[in-house]
Amino acid sequence: MAKKIGIAALVLVLAVGIALGVIWRRVTALPEWYESGEMIADDGTPRVDDDWVRIPPSEAGPRRVKGETFQLRNPHLRAPERDEGAQLREVVKQSRAVYSKSKNAFEAGAVVNMSDMDVDELSESERARYEDTIEAFPALTGRDVYIGVEGDVRNQGGEIVFGPKAKLRVGDTRYSIKTAAKRLGLSEAELRKTLADELGRMNIDLPGQ
Repeated sequence: MAKKIGIAALVLVLAVGIALGVIWRRVTALPEWYESGEMIADDGTPRVDDDWVRIPPSEAGPRRVKGETFQLRNPHLRAPERDEGAQLREVVKQSRAVYSKSKNAFEAGAVVNMSDMDVDELSESERARYEDTIEAFPALTGRDVYIGVEGDVRNQGGEIVFGPKAKLRVGDTRYSIKTAAKRLGLSEAELRKTLADELGRMNIDLPGQ
């Protein structure tokens, strides 16, 4: 039976990077768009796009591509506040999704802070993994860290499904879905389903579909 771990799956991907001995600087690298003016509305609140906004390819990020490019700012705030939605709003500082239509390249990620995780809301196994990680690497607390997923995608049954070469990203380091799933104690199918569920809960679909 598939494990439903929601946003905790993304946060706990941090353990993947640490377990593999990733250089600390790369793990804690933050994206260029974080805390930029474009992420904040005129009234000082987070800017939330109701639908995809077309942007110049040069603003897509380090992996710039040609053609039509779209973004969604802070899509996590579109998620329901019930259940995991409330937890998500506490943990996530800012989030962003970008899609290049010509290259079929999709990236969605968030800057999170593990210190804001409500441990009481985690399952027993999730709590144990979280506590082991913090005990071994206390410097993880009190820091903002970027976690995302990127790769080619398709719409399948109303869900965004990532292709075989999709990667999970922690800071500026990337891992295959298979590697990340193994480190998290999940099957690849379970992790892929979790990612699709998270995007669906935030009402993220591909532009024009």
